Amino acid sequence: MNIVLCAAAGYFILSSAVRLLGRRTASMIAPFDLVLLPLFGGITSGAVVGEDHSMAGVLSSVFTIGLMQVLVSGAKAHFQLVSRIIDDTPIVVFELGHWQDKRMLALRMTEQDVMAAARQRGIERLEQILYAVSERGGKIAIIEKKGE
Repeated sequence: MNIVLCAAAGYFILSSAVRLLGRRTASMIAPFDLVLLPLFGGITSGAVVGEDHSMAGVLSSVFTIGLMQVLVSGAKAHFQLVSRIIDDTPIVVFELGHWQDKRMLALRMTEQDVMAAARQRGIERLEQILYAVSERGGKIAIIEKKGE
């Protein structure tokens, strides 16, 4: 039973750590992030299974973490508050010609990040953008001005 409780606690610790890292797209992930995330998992797995390296212990921890994911995703689907806490909400970072500097600073996002997303959509100039939104998964959505 101890492994099950440790696995559930480990799930919430890892979820919190990933949330604290902030939203990032794959193109924004630094090389250190690619080392940091598996390191978190390794540290947590050591704490979860402890000295119990039996197949039953491993299966218990894996199934507990899987069950936690199913329960949390179900709670997100049924309760908007849970969804906002876990995944956050979309945040407008460029609006009607003005950068939202405080929001961008909180997201650790730069103007270059937004313009890179715009260029991927074939938008060359800032004047062509009506809104830029940092979506829940870290992707930057660009809403283009009509007729530009």
